[in-house]
Amino acid sequence: MPKYLAGAEIRHAVEQLERSSAKGRLCEFLIGVRALRLAGVDQTAVAESVPVFIQALEEFTRWTSDDEADSPYFNPFGGQAGFKSRKFRSNGPSNTMHGWATQANSPFEILNTRPKSIKRRTLSSTQLRAFLIQSRRDNDRPRLIDAAVWFYRSTDLEGKDGTTPDRSALEGRFVTDLGLDEDDISAVFRLSDEDTEEDGFSGEIAGSAESLNLTSNTPDEADSGSELS
Repeated sequence: MPKYLAGAEIRHAVEQLERSSAKGRLCEFLIGVRALRLAGVDQTAVAESVPVFIQALEEFTRWTSDDEADSPYFNPFGGQAGFKSRKFRSNGPSNTMHGWATQANSPFEILNTRPKSIKRRTLSSTQLRAFLIQSRRDNDRPRLIDAAVWFYRSTDLEGKDGTTPDRSALEGRFVTDLGLDEDDISAVFRLSDEDTEEDGFSGEIAGSAESLNLTSNTPDEADSGSELS
């Protein structure tokens, strides 16, 4: 029987990510590194015509399977968290990344291919944090587990032996699936030893994908409950 993270667990993760000190661009960074991981090479084009890029974009932002929804995408990170229109697929993260070409501490080199491509730049943890985390709010960095819960919000987590992952295993799977290294993690995320009283992760599992109302600001088309996709 398929086993998914419970809706309450995902809602909590979204609330935590929204309250974090992540800049909204963290979403684009994670989409970029995921696309590179899927491509299996050190550079990949970022455009609507590129399957690995679109897969990464939908894994991180698609919240409903309703193709008629006006705002089918959602960026959960930081104060700029919010719903995105259907145009987000074609001119959202790709345009954002292209704009990083001349920005200090950009995590990607923007290659002048057709369509334009990204390639990881070598940065220190300090540089990466400066680009992706709000200044003077280091202690409010997003938790790795909350990012993992969001990423696997619609994934069947049942293993071949019928078990489901604990926190450490889910975090490890996320790190592997994105190809993150220790510097990436320390720059951007908090781990369990930095948890506060407000943090939590129960690992609650539901038998099937649940309807999910992401936030109190859910668009009108999701008033009846948004789907995990």
